[in-house]
Amino acid sequence: MARLDVDVAVVGDDLVCSLLPANATISMETAERDFRREVIDQDLRISIEERTAPYRDAILGLAFSRTGLQDG
Repeated sequence: MARLDVDVAVVGDDLVCSLLPANATISMETAERDFRREVIDQDLRISIEERTAPYRDAILGLAFSRTGLQDG
């Protein structure tokens, strides 16, 4: 966010993102490339989180079941 100002708007069924460089040293090509990479990275993070949630929950459940903090 230090490099870009992003405005996201819903237009009909579309999301429209307007990018503006936060300072004059960043070209629009660089701003667009960096924004696209960030969107892909965040989408990948969400996808990985959804796929690994059952494993994470099982591991945490097992870890907390052995702490003695619960009855039983």
